[in-house]
Amino acid sequence: MKTLFETFKKSIYNPEFYRTAADVPLGDTIRYYMKVVFGLALVATTIFAFILVPQGVRFMRDTAPSLVREQYPVELTIRIEKGIVSTNVTEPYIIAGKNSTREVLKESGVENLLVIDTTEDFNTKTFDEYKTLALFTKSQIVTRNNSGRATIQDLRGVTDATIDQAMLLRWVEKIRSALVYVVPVGIFVTIIILFLGYVVYLVPLFLFALIPFFLSKIRKIPLTYRGAYKMSIYAVVPGLALKTLLNIIGFFFVPVYLSLLVFMLIIFINMREAEQPTLFSND
Repeated sequence: MKTLFETFKKSIYNPEFYRTAADVPLGDTIRYYMKVVFGLALVATTIFAFILVPQGVRFMRDTAPSLVREQYPVELTIRIEKGIVSTNVTEPYIIAGKNSTREVLKESGVENLLVIDTTEDFNTKTFDEYKTLALFTKSQIVTRNNSGRATIQDLRGVTDATIDQAMLLRWVEKIRSALVYVVPVGIFVTIIILFLGYVVYLVPLFLFALIPFFLSKIRKIPLTYRGAYKMSIYAVVPGLALKTLLNIIGFFFVPVYLSLLVFMLIIFINMREAEQPTLFSND
C-alpha cells in the first residue's frame, strides 16, 4: 500500500519518475492502474453506501408502504396484455401528486404523477399539456427525464401484467424482506460497475498517448509509442482520482474532459523538465 501511494504521489509531479516510466514493464504499469482504480471504486462505493443505504432502508421500511397507499388509488387497475394497456376507470385518468410528492413534482415543473389516456397515441403537445411525470398511452409508457424531455418505452415487448395497489404493496413487502440480501449485492455490483468504468479508460488512453509521443518528437526526445502509453497510464490516474473526489463531495456533473485536462497538465509539466535527449527510454 505504501509503495502504491508513493507511486501515486510521484505520478502527480516527479520528472525523474516520468524519465523512467517508459522502462517499466507494461504488466507492472497495468497492475498499478488496476489496484488504484479498484481502490477508487471501493472508496467511492463505501462512502456513497454509508450515506445512501440508511436512507434507502428507512424509505423502504417506513415510507414506501404508506406512500403507495397514499399515491396509488385503490380502485385503479392497469392491465397490459400483448403490449396493449387497458384500465377499469374513465379516461383520461389523472393521479395528481399529494402532500410532499406534490412539492417534489413542482420542483420538476410538473403537477401530476401519472396520467392514463389509452384513447390516443403519444404526442408531445398532449404530454406537455398534462404536465405529468409519466403517461400511459395505448401501447407506450412515456416518462419525463431530468432535462424535461419525453422518454418513450414501447410496451409491445413487455410481459403481460396487472398493476393495482395490492400488487405494488406486495412488491414493496418483497423488497423489504430481501433488503438483507439486496443491500450487499447492490454494493458489490456498484463496485464492479465503477471499477469497469475506470478500466474502460485504458481504451481512450491509446489516443491520449499520442500527446506525450508527439511532444517527445517536438522536443527531440527518443520515446516510442509503447513508452508513451505507459507514461499515459500513470499520468491519467491523478485526474481520475480528482474526478472521483469531486463526485464524492457532491459535484456529480463533473465535465467528462476533466481527466483529460489534468492528464495533459501532468504530461506537459513533467516532460518540460526533460532537457536531455536521452532522458526517455526507446523501449
